[in-house]
Amino acid sequence: MVNDGDAWQETRPRSWVVRRWAAPLALAVSVAASIGAVNLLVDGTVVNEPSGEQRMPRFAVAIGEFGEASQGHGAKPWFQVRVAQGGGVRPLDSVPAPRSGGVAQSLVSGPEDTFVLSAFKEKSCTTRFYRFHLAADGRVRGLAPLVEETVPARVAGLAVSPDGGRLAYATAPCAQAAQPQATVTVLEVGSGRRRTWSTPAPSLVGEIVWARDSRTLGYTVGDVGPEAAPGPFHERRMGNVSVHALDTGARGADLRSGRVLFRQPDDSAAVTTAVMDPDGRAGYGAMKRPDRFVLFSFAAGERMKVTKTIRLKPNVGMVLGFVTDDGPRYACLGGVDAFGRVHDGHFEDASGGGSGCSVAYGY
Repeated sequence: MVNDGDAWQETRPRSWVVRRWAAPLALAVSVAASIGAVNLLVDGTVVNEPSGEQRMPRFAVAIGEFGEASQGHGAKPWFQVRVAQGGGVRPLDSVPAPRSGGVAQSLVSGPEDTFVLSAFKEKSCTTRFYRFHLAADGRVRGLAPLVEETVPARVAGLAVSPDGGRLAYATAPCAQAAQPQATVTVLEVGSGRRRTWSTPAPSLVGEIVWARDSRTLGYTVGDVGPEAAPGPFHERRMGNVSVHALDTGARGADLRSGRVLFRQPDDSAAVTTAVMDPDGRAGYGAMKRPDRFVLFSFAAGERMKVTKTIRLKPNVGMVLGFVTDDGPRYACLGGVDAFGRVHDGHFEDASGGGSGCSVAYGY
């Protein structure tokens, strides 16, 4: 059981941000005056200067049209760059989809203002990765396939290593599988070599992120229970969530072989977030009960430590984000299922689809 009274003072500074919404999240992203706050809301990252001062993003890159960025009647942009200016934001650069480029799905930032975008083709069930960078003025430069080969599956949960040399991602078949199966692939950008880890179904993977050594990969693995009752969404319970730190240079292909940093306590609330720290040894997360969020920290070989309890008000929505002093993580970090099929601890076969992380930031 989670003990809400078990408070613990962290040695690494970390804070949390709560936003109660009165408008759709997509609208919040497009609000001009809050580009810095949006960064906290969407991906929980603030970049710190060596002086310790926070450095807010100058540019926001978004798939498709960004808010009210375009009022024209031409083709929709594949993605678009906006810049903060005079207390607002304005469109700066729009990039059309390349021929046979597919539908843009996910977008993550990388080191030195590089970005990786995944594009999906429904007919052939293939995903291709593209890379580009922002020039000093925020214009898009060097858009090209990251590697020539495509992925014969849907892709989600993109994570770029801190050195920019590796891309990790989850895959799922286009046809609805009898049982979901957790699968993670690491792509070596220079050579194009791929290596895949998986674990038996029914299982899910999420919160894929690299440690600062660009070799250790963190992620959650959770079990999907049997269908509770027949229905249109085939809703099933997700549990036994664990966080693993995988040495991607070691032998083996078992996703559960990574060192265990956290295991969900028996009879605990639904785990909504659990993310490995850049050191590859500890992390933080959140659980949700009907009336509260429980924030916690964890470390290998130690018990989970509750750090904060946030009471929920009836009929009031809430978005919870984390702010750390560790710098950007270059990862999607979309929850305990990379494909967005888990809601309050329940897996829904009919939800998700591989999209997510449609906004990234340039500094």
